[in-house]
Amino acid sequence: MALLSRTVTLLALVAGLCAAPARAATPVQAAQEQELLRVRAEVADQVQLLAYDLVDELVLGWSQAPPFAAPTAVVLAQVTVPAGLGTGLQALVENHLVAALAEHPAAGLQLVHCPACTAVVVRSGPEGTVLGRGVDDPAVLAELAGQAQRHALFVDIEAEGASLVLRARLTRLEPDLPITWARTISSAAGVPALLRDPTALKTAAQARQEYLDALRGRGPVDVPVRLTLRSYKRPSAGSGTAPPPFLWLQTGVELSPTPARAWTGSLVLGYSYMPQAYQGILAQTRVHRLLTGRVRSTTRPDLYAFVGAAAIQVWGDAVSSFQDEALSTADILGAADELPPRRLFGGLHLGLDLRLGPHLGAAGFLELMPEYTDSENLGSYFRIGDVRFQAFGTEVTACF
Repeated sequence: MALLSRTVTLLALVAGLCAAPARAATPVQAAQEQELLRVRAEVADQVQLLAYDLVDELVLGWSQAPPFAAPTAVVLAQVTVPAGLGTGLQALVENHLVAALAEHPAAGLQLVHCPACTAVVVRSGPEGTVLGRGVDDPAVLAELAGQAQRHALFVDIEAEGASLVLRARLTRLEPDLPITWARTISSAAGVPALLRDPTALKTAAQARQEYLDALRGRGPVDVPVRLTLRSYKRPSAGSGTAPPPFLWLQTGVELSPTPARAWTGSLVLGYSYMPQAYQGILAQTRVHRLLTGRVRSTTRPDLYAFVGAAAIQVWGDAVSSFQDEALSTADILGAADELPPRRLFGGLHLGLDLRLGPHLGAAGFLELMPEYTDSENLGSYFRIGDVRFQAFGTEVTACF
């Protein structure tokens, strides 16, 4: 009876401890735990990417220098990952290795299934009981040695200091497991993974060469098609009337003297039309200078600065404001029955051109028209001393 009472008391004490609420963590402890979980997840992601990178490097090496003269059956005997990262990472690495080998038959390794190699084997004898896999059992390997020649692949990934190391070896399925091929690949933990396309593995040198070839392969000539809107500043004082905005459709050629496209020049022609208002033609040339590096990029936007000149001819009822004398709305309406005026003038402009890849761009520029420096119908968007920029333009470009 005493023993039963003591047992009941102990069970009651354990139940009370389990039911008692845990001591609430302080805000600092909670924040530390959250930060620890975040860092652990980030490290696990980086280790996974680095492990993928090492596997890609291994398969790429086999594709360039196959370990066998002819396609050979290979059993994937073992894949290990750093301790503490769990079997989940082991399964991911194993799947990635199998997928990479399937995508690259040039490696010469044909993965096969060997039930006897992966089965768990239990053997008992006078010395004790041994529990292991078939690939670790000399008796099983002796049986396999009499069959067609097969090989086993062992892949071990370990963390050594600040490096992640992959050790791969190919052995014959014989009792002594003689090694026929081995390689060790190391990757520093601080170096980002290459994130290669698993269907077309390349070395870093090959990827860089393809990048440079893409830069050089664009050709020296592009055909830009631009939609440009030129707006003219209204005068800040007086009775003058500014011209309406002009929408231009332009096309021509853009040339680059070097494959890097650090400098480019363009020559375009344009046409503008607004029913019962105006028509116009222009010829324009520009020189561009790359500001965001020495070589045009294929993966990020590039910014160019440019200067240019344009010769513009416009005609129609809405172009009367291109003159020095102030012009009112009544003057424009009063001249509607007369022969439409025609104006020919030049413009100098400077601006910035943002290229979004090799085919799209957006730009903005300021333009001054020396012929109308003293015009009372035009204001100034920007002034440097006596130099007035009377027009502001925006444009969208598509290059072919």
